[in-house]
Amino acid sequence: MKTILAAAALSLALAGSAAAADAEGRYEVLGLGALTCADYIAAPPEAADVVGIWVQGYATAMNQLLSDVRDVTGGRSDAQIAQEIWHVCKADPKLLMADAARTMIVKMAGLDTGPAAKKTAKADEGPALRR
Repeated sequence: MKTILAAAALSLALAGSAAAADAEGRYEVLGLGALTCADYIAAPPEAADVVGIWVQGYATAMNQLLSDVRDVTGGRSDAQIAQEIWHVCKADPKLLMADAARTMIVKMAGLDTGPAAKKTAKADEGPALRR
């Protein structure tokens, strides 16, 4: 229990709010989203609960921002969401958690990823990270 409380306190200390990209497509990645999937994979098992809470917050923000979408997770259970983010991270440990969550949500919600969709920044033009 102490580990879960410590992890929750850490996540609250790292948490930030998301902001839309600027005119050049730049945006800041805050809190747990700035960690890599490799960080998540290497974390103790208790971290999955904290990451799950963070992913639910990310999904809630997407629910608010996207028109014509009520639930980007399609009503999946916490366990299903945790399993999916784990699979996304295992497939590409270099991804930021924010990108892993976006990848998962695009898949779950069946969102358009065509030319009009938000593009991933080039390595030298990546998002600013604030931890």
